[in-house]
Amino acid sequence: MTLLRFCLATAALLTGLRAQLGQPFEPFENPSTPEKVMLGKILFWDEQLSADRSVACGTCHLPEFGGADPRTSQALNPGPDGVLGTDDDVHGSPGVVGQHADGTFAPTAGFGLDRQVTGRTAPTNLGAAFHTNLFWDGRAQGQFDDPETGMPAILFGGALESQSVAPILSSTEMAGTGRTWQDVRDRLEQVKPLALARNVPLDMQAALMQDPSYPLLFQAAFGDPAIDAARVAFALGAYQRTLIPDQTPWDLYQQGQSGAMTSAEKGGWQLFQGSARCNSCHWDPLFSDDLVHNLGLRWGAEDVGAYALSQLPEEYAAFKTPTLRNAGLRPRLFHNGQSPALDDPAQLTDPGSTLNVYLNGGGVDQSNLDFFLVPLTAFGVTTADMQLVQTFVASALTDPRAQNRLPPFDHPDLRSMSVAPPRVYGTPLPGTAAPFLVDTAPTAPGNLGFRLGLAGGDGPGLALLTFGFQSIEPAAQVGQLPWHVDVADWRLFLLEGQAGELGHATWHLPIPDDPGLVNLGVYFQLFVGDAQAPGGIAASRGWEMFVR
Repeated sequence: MTLLRFCLATAALLTGLRAQLGQPFEPFENPSTPEKVMLGKILFWDEQLSADRSVACGTCHLPEFGGADPRTSQALNPGPDGVLGTDDDVHGSPGVVGQHADGTFAPTAGFGLDRQVTGRTAPTNLGAAFHTNLFWDGRAQGQFDDPETGMPAILFGGALESQSVAPILSSTEMAGTGRTWQDVRDRLEQVKPLALARNVPLDMQAALMQDPSYPLLFQAAFGDPAIDAARVAFALGAYQRTLIPDQTPWDLYQQGQSGAMTSAEKGGWQLFQGSARCNSCHWDPLFSDDLVHNLGLRWGAEDVGAYALSQLPEEYAAFKTPTLRNAGLRPRLFHNGQSPALDDPAQLTDPGSTLNVYLNGGGVDQSNLDFFLVPLTAFGVTTADMQLVQTFVASALTDPRAQNRLPPFDHPDLRSMSVAPPRVYGTPLPGTAAPFLVDTAPTAPGNLGFRLGLAGGDGPGLALLTFGFQSIEPAAQVGQLPWHVDVADWRLFLLEGQAGELGHATWHLPIPDDPGLVNLGVYFQLFVGDAQAPGGIAASRGWEMFVR
């Protein structure tokens, strides 16, 4: 670590009272207002901010999961070797299917036409305002440069703004290849805010009744309706500075409420400060030193971490110390998600768990370990002691407001998490592979950007997409082909692609904003020319979609 970074981190952490986090630093260039915070809250929870309208900022940062992504337990990135099921796999966040800026789907390395998964877990955004820089490698710095002009917009304390704009143009997380801020601006000028959300909190409803469009919301927040990247960042930063998880049992205990923590939590707190040495890096009240450390979790060459930015040898494969507040709500731990949750029994048996990594003094790569990291067994710390520490972290550092989605951690239900995905039914007739549809865009009334991806066969070829308004279950058999749809119409497509990869095409199918379409069921089946299939034709399963 450099002396400057150490001093900045120390100064930031000492700004709050010991027992409370206090108020985070607010950049001079971005003073908070209720209107700006509300605009940021609406933007944060609007899936329409992503290219295909399927991912919001909040998709990967849910308060009830500790500000992290509940999907990481099932979502895997194949890691540097590009092969799933090997030791370097990473538990990340599902983003978007590979696509161009015009919405045409395009296969990506390692994922094909499945949703891409990020190469690191989503760090918590609760309490993120107290960090001097953000992302696991610290690349979101305090100086925020306007993404459209390149000029400094915030000189100091703007890490939240720096971080907030990156996913919006990331072709893995929220964007298509080549997406621009003009594309984002065009989208926000046209859509109804939170049109896809369900169970919108009352404060957001009130704001949208007064200002029912994004230009009006930007005017309320900034004085005129202009939408630009810097204003999007300013609003998202202002909102996230309100997410302060400082009403934990530990906070109440520090205020003198001796009964706020259980005896087990108190025992864990004593170990945390004592022989377990947790506070070497997890300084209260943030429970992070805001610095980077190498725990040797995986071989350094797999992910060089902070070294990519700093080029400091001591920061090779080093990552930021996360806050432990609300860590008990997170489904996976560490930057690569290798550790199971704190309450998972696998904490005892998995060598990559937080319990075992700290107890044993690091992970598999011991070549550049941080000097703070030593085997706790050398200090007489036992597995039972570590379980007690984890009891303290899991419960005494959890803010019940975040856990229960209470203000300021309240939010709408995202459409992607409250509306069932299309039902896939019946059996396919595979060739090189079974044909399938890419159905990630929401089938919502008024989604003029709705599109279906078609995939199958080997490289270029012909595909027939059939559709109708009734399914056939069980399937009708026509020769060797199963038919899952009572066909009302069909479309012929020319599949693109290279030999050795799935052929693919995209059908752009705008959905009118017509109330009469709500709950309309449409059924699809794809047939693809494939020399490896019986009779030279491969068939997909049936796809049931409802407009809703």
